Amino acid sequence: MKIRTIKYYIKEAFLSIIRNRLMAIASMITVSCCIFVLIFSYGVVVNVNHLLGTVEDEMMLSVFVLDEVPDEDLDRIYARITRIEHVIDVRFISSEEAMENFGTRYSDDPYFLAGLVESGVRILPRTYEISVSDIIYQEEVQRELERYVGIYFEQVRYAQEAVETLISINNAIRIGGIVAILFLGSVSIIIIMNTIKLTVTSRQSEINIMQYVGATAWFIRWPFILEGMITGFLGALVAAIIGLFGYGEIIRRIAETLPVIDALFELMSAQQVFMILFPASLLLGICIGAIGSVSAVRRHLHV
Repeated sequence: MKIRTIKYYIKEAFLSIIRNRLMAIASMITVSCCIFVLIFSYGVVVNVNHLLGTVEDEMMLSVFVLDEVPDEDLDRIYARITRIEHVIDVRFISSEEAMENFGTRYSDDPYFLAGLVESGVRILPRTYEISVSDIIYQEEVQRELERYVGIYFEQVRYAQEAVETLISINNAIRIGGIVAILFLGSVSIIIIMNTIKLTVTSRQSEINIMQYVGATAWFIRWPFILEGMITGFLGALVAAIIGLFGYGEIIRRIAETLPVIDALFELMSAQQVFMILFPASLLLGICIGAIGSVSAVRRHLHV
């Protein structure tokens, strides 16, 4: 294809957008809304996944050994735990170490628990802290460990509700985002189709003349297809730019107004999120525009 021909296609596409600017603006707005939903959903999902990864690294199953279990059995219990599927690390914490850790937490009061420590009474149980290969296997490993409750263990504990809540939020936002993107994407395609239909109708005489002088079908079609693609691209570009700066501003505001959240959990930076999201948003906008324009051309442009 010649460069002169490409320039002609692009020029005609932009002129058509200007002629039907109201419908073109409506198309861009709906595409922008669709991309905003994508940006919002992706931003939340990627941060929840990041949080789950952080929780996964820090959250462990804890099993408390019964007081009546002799120390001689601890190595055998340790070996049995390590053989459980999905268990990748096991750390034993003695009662004395647990007391030291507990005392360190209350180091402001040097006499706290001093009497109990001197008495030799085992206040805190011996504990195994268990890491699994993936957070989704926590419950499965817990069920396996609970088989030994009353035999070796007093209790098996992990933050089941917190994990399930995070996973549920993640799944809900992901599904809701997909549904919203499909809905708004369909609306965008319909509006772009109507925009191209208006363009085809207004230029019907010109199209007939082009056919009479021997213009090929694709020479006539390409400006209309490019019109839809450019409309989708511009709508996506506006949404992506606003989303990029908006996300960065939200991260900054959270760090300033909610330092506790910022200290507990490091949100993904705008650069990390939009490295993939920005080009993906533009590509989605172009695809929406292309689908709408190609559908309109096939239905309303008979050449």
